[in-house]
Amino acid sequence: MAMELSNKMSREIIERIKEISGQDPYLCMQCGTCSAGCTGREIMELLPRQVMRLIQLGNAQALHCRSIWVCSTCLLCTARCPRGIDLARLMEALRVINLRLGREVLVAEKIPVELLTRVPQMALTSGFRKLSA
Repeated sequence: MAMELSNKMSREIIERIKEISGQDPYLCMQCGTCSAGCTGREIMELLPRQVMRLIQLGNAQALHCRSIWVCSTCLLCTARCPRGIDLARLMEALRVINLRLGREVLVAEKIPVELLTRVPQMALTSGFRKLSA
């Protein structure tokens, strides 16, 4: 089933996020605790709190931002959330939707051969599991 994306997320995509993650993004009160404890915040273009807000507003930028791919799913945000939201699952849902739409971040053919000899195999496997369909 193909989904059309515009600047505004369709209600269908928001429901898909809720279905995949099992989380209700509307429970977030924007306290910022997730962003304060995030281990990847230094390299994210949008902090976890900001990604949550985009989802709440139905803004498709949440699907297109680099931050969802940077999230290491360390679960620190989940452990610290006062509302009990598993933000890591929401980030994973955004990645899954992108992958189902055919938007791969890691394409095997584009990895330089010299990098393949230096990177541990476990790192490559983890990268492919997270970043490709």
